[in-house]
Amino acid sequence: MKVTTNQELVESRAKWGRRIAPVTLLLLVAGLITNFMSINQPEYFQITLILLFGGFISAIFSSNLVNNWVREPRSDQTLVQLLKKFGNDYELFNYTSPVPHALLAPDGIHAITVKKHDGEITINGRRIHRKFTWRRLFRLFSDEGLGTPIGEAEGNAAKLTKYLRRSLPEEQIPPVKPLLLFSNPEARLSVHDPAIPVMATKEFKTYLREQGKMRNVSSDRRKQLAELLVTPK
Repeated sequence: MKVTTNQELVESRAKWGRRIAPVTLLLLVAGLITNFMSINQPEYFQITLILLFGGFISAIFSSNLVNNWVREPRSDQTLVQLLKKFGNDYELFNYTSPVPHALLAPDGIHAITVKKHDGEITINGRRIHRKFTWRRLFRLFSDEGLGTPIGEAEGNAAKLTKYLRRSLPEEQIPPVKPLLLFSNPEARLSVHDPAIPVMATKEFKTYLREQGKMRNVSSDRRKQLAELLVTPK
């Protein structure tokens, strides 16, 4: 299996994550100090609100950067580990195209959306529900919201298809398939008639091997597509 990763982007985002984290702590500590000072000096109360609001916003950005770009394994590292025994007719592109992860395979292109959430997650059609736990409450700043992952995955596939249309005629573009992968080993999925393929890591390789039996993309076409996926236009 071949891998191309935009290491420059990874290092840049990780650097920003390491920079913003101490700023967040500084803002929150300063807000706590001015809050105590405002007991006897009310003019500090407004400063406290500004500092705490800045710390809250900074915490959101810092958490996102640290979770996705500093804390290992990152999504790209997880995918590389899962795919390491696949042949050279599979090629993984991380952060080099309009989507985070694109897997060029014999059956087409898989636009992979990776989620790191843990806990009990129920998928029913297009709806996804994550069971609430007190543990999540204590991880308020570090636990990224689930959002609408099926819509996100479909959007990634559509975005990649649109990108390929800039360089290739419609008939030369292989199927671009959305795939939603929950990479956290502590995620417990309950999947019922999903709108798109949704799976945990233990099902990932089996799914790709089954799909790979449909060899719809020639080696020459894969080479052409690989050049496009590694050089965003």
